[in-house]
Amino acid sequence: QVNTAMHEAKLMEECDELMDIIRQRKQVIAVKIKETKVMKLRKLAQQVANCRQCLERSTVLINQAEHILKENDHARFLQTARNVAERVAMATASSQVLIPDINFNDAFENFALDFSREKKLLEGLDYLTAPNPPSIREELCTASHDTITVHWISEDEFSVSSYELQYTIFTGQANFIS
Repeated sequence: QVNTAMHEAKLMEECDELMDIIRQRKQVIAVKIKETKVMKLRKLAQQVANCRQCLERSTVLINQAEHILKENDHARFLQTARNVAERVAMATASSQVLIPDINFNDAFENFALDFSREKKLLEGLDYLTAPNPPSIREELCTASHDTITVHWISEDEFSVSSYELQYTIFTGQANFIS
């Protein structure tokens, strides 16, 4: 019962820590999404303002052109028409700059969420048992005055990075030094 309670407490502690990490990362990513949104909205607002200015200038030019078309004096019409034609040409050339540089269909192209690897890892969480001990290959083991070399094979599925090697020196008497 004590052992079970200890393992249950450890499980709760580890899961709480994982959930804290997920909450923290969620907040960080949410902030990045909001910052990206603000930046893109700022760009769009600037482009809208530029388009409105162009539209206002174009409206003024159209009104001037319509007024000139109503002019009955031919000499005066020719003088003012050339000026308006030049202004229309300049306005037309400058309106090409207003083409939006944001792809509206893929507004978050530099931002992707893919938690498939993390989901697989979390789904693979399980209670693990200790790995099986390795099989010592005695034919490959050697010993000299100050060196012992031990070779083994581990057929366990777990990745074991080290084993504790315990040895005993027989002194020839009834007692052993280990």
